[in-house]
Amino acid sequence: MKTAVTVLQEMMVKLGQTPDYECISQSGPQHQATFEYRCAALGASVTAAARSKKEAKQLAARLMLRRLAGLGHAVPPPYAAPPHASGVGAGAGAGQAGDEAGASAAGAGEAGGGGGARSYVALLKELCEEYRLPGAEYELVGDTGPPHLRHFTILARVGHLTRQATATTKKAARQLAADQLYSYLRENLARLTKDFVEEDALVRAHEKAMERYQETREDARRPDLGQRVADYHLEPEAWDCALRALESEQAGGLDGALAALGLTAAATTLAAAGAAPLHVLTLDAAAPPLAFAGADPQRARAAAARYVRRVLARRAHAHGALG
Repeated sequence: MKTAVTVLQEMMVKLGQTPDYECISQSGPQHQATFEYRCAALGASVTAAARSKKEAKQLAARLMLRRLAGLGHAVPPPYAAPPHASGVGAGAGAGQAGDEAGASAAGAGEAGGGGGARSYVALLKELCEEYRLPGAEYELVGDTGPPHLRHFTILARVGHLTRQATATTKKAARQLAADQLYSYLRENLARLTKDFVEEDALVRAHEKAMERYQETREDARRPDLGQRVADYHLEPEAWDCALRALESEQAGGLDGALAALGLTAAATTLAAAGAAPLHVLTLDAAAPPLAFAGADPQRARAAAARYVRRVLARRAHAHGALG
């Protein structure tokens, strides 16, 4: 399906004109900026806001097509449909399609998501809790469009009441659907919900969210920053057993220490022409593998024992300082 910008461009070319687009403002923090675009064509002008320039331009073009359709121009479907038919811009009624203020409100509604302080998802949740209504449920019922211009349709449900809305992000569609349900409940239960204060409800929703955040932080795992990455796979008992084996007077002290650490030793002899052979002891299960050399097997084992004892002593000292 052709985008709104393409359809509007083709319409204007047939009339010998071109639409004029202008980014007139940028608001909000850099990571959550909102862009406002103005579109002018055939003497009409509309504005729309969205989270990206591309999305704001597309929305402005859609609003302009609806405006031109309201002025009697031949606009191909579905762009000639009123705002409530497509689920975009639920805040603008069908009779307001030609009003620039209504168009701006519709653009802001689609981009609204949770960017502003007024979250209709939070308001609907607080309204349901305060008046003991069934909890609001949301369901993704549609996902269409190319990857660069996806459209998501979210269905919101409170009891047997349902409303659905479409937007270019799931978050925005969820907000629009919640807005429709919330507005319906407030309008039809105005006498019963007249004491419902939106500002207080938003404050309560924010406080509950902060409480959940604090509980999540308290329950989060706290890693031992004093533990070396190389120590993660070994229990403290294995280190202590290895250290005791090395400190023993038995000749097999090194073998006992290596067994406690899960290492295996392999002895090899490297022969050299016209020189004494070199004896090497390799610890194969280490990462990376370790090798110790000596003029005889006993010296190679002694070098390995000194290295293992030094590592164990350094670890014991580090853990003792932290304790």
